[in-house]
Amino acid sequence: MAEGHGLGLFMAIIFLSGEMAGVGVLALPSAMTNTGAAGLALLVYFTINAMFVGTRLGLCWVMVEERFPEYAENCRDPYMVIAEKAGSTFSPFWGNIFRKFTSGAVVFTLYGSCVLLLVLMSSFLENIFNFWEVDINKCIWMLIVAVIMMPLCCFGSPADFWFVAVGALISTVTGCIIVMVKQGLDVGDENSCYYKNTTEWPGQASPYPGWEANHPSPSSFTDFGKPFSSILFAFAGASTFPTIQADMKDKTQFPKAAVAAMIVLFLIYMPTAASTWGLLGDLAAGMCLDSLCDGPVKIAVEVLFLVHLITAFPILMNPPSQLFENILNIPTNFGWKRVAFRSFMITLFLAIALSVPFFGVIVDLIGSTTITCLNFIFPPFFYMCLADSDKTRKMSVWVRAYCWHMVIVGIFGMGLSFYKAIDSLIAEFQEGQVPCWVTLFE
Repeated sequence: MAEGHGLGLFMAIIFLSGEMAGVGVLALPSAMTNTGAAGLALLVYFTINAMFVGTRLGLCWVMVEERFPEYAENCRDPYMVIAEKAGSTFSPFWGNIFRKFTSGAVVFTLYGSCVLLLVLMSSFLENIFNFWEVDINKCIWMLIVAVIMMPLCCFGSPADFWFVAVGALISTVTGCIIVMVKQGLDVGDENSCYYKNTTEWPGQASPYPGWEANHPSPSSFTDFGKPFSSILFAFAGASTFPTIQADMKDKTQFPKAAVAAMIVLFLIYMPTAASTWGLLGDLAAGMCLDSLCDGPVKIAVEVLFLVHLITAFPILMNPPSQLFENILNIPTNFGWKRVAFRSFMITLFLAIALSVPFFGVIVDLIGSTTITCLNFIFPPFFYMCLADSDKTRKMSVWVRAYCWHMVIVGIFGMGLSFYKAIDSLIAEFQEGQVPCWVTLFE
């Protein structure tokens, strides 16, 4: 819970891990399909980088507050302020360019993630209610979910809805544990869906009794494009880091919170990805829940992840909404203008979700572009700009080398993963997938 006039260290850890865990873990197992052990090593590598990013962004905000005390209270767009001040070390022109580019990336990432959550929530609700023989298609569920989410998204800052982050983290951890246990039991059960040749099983497993998990090796370097974007999406919270830090009582504690949160995420991501890949191999579906055998357990897991998505939605929507509300001079306190603006944005999310209802494509496109910039390239670069302009701070050689390594790897990985994302988008259209507008009222 918020302590005093801000979040304490413990609640900051909960917010960071609760906001990031959930959607990302759903795509990790399939991302390991063609990379295997190398993909798992990539997950370790990205966890270390996420820790580094968290500490750099935390130090960036501390430097900004030291030099510009006016941002110490009620700053509604801290990541953009960091970008502006970093660019201003070159010239005011570049400060303005950095701010605008970062603003666009944050908005695209977080609002794009909100669209993805609408798609996922409607898919889960369709599956859950189909189990009880209630036939409502995913597109209709999108309309219902959008209406339900509007009141929950009208809180002001993370400190106003601390309970949301707690629910998000607990539901995700519980769901992942059940997934791992259920898959292990079903793989050992000769009567489970994994041993039946049925169209209900997305992997089309061989008929019992000869089925075995296949673990192919990477056929080309481009096979690493999808795990690059998928893992980055799983750590896609950097754009909200400064917002949460700005709500902390002691902002200098944020680097500790970031490192602790990444450890929590690793303890969720690695076992889930490794167990699904190890048990199912290339039969792991695009979303790990699709690989579970149908039944009450699968429904229970979908309910848990649905709880996470509902609770994570306001956290993701909040930072860009604060940005636009600042531009539009909407008061920081609760009022009809905030309600009207955020309701309008959710309606816009709905329109986009109805047009592009493809989970994997949205993950890959966001992960390969703006998330790569916000999580991999911008933080170390901004940190170097601010630290070099501060005569009271000295940067060690190894920190500078690690910063540049992240920038270079990020640029290269962004190109590779974007190529794979476009390839996936083309494949969706070739397979005859259509937007919800076509089938909405069928």
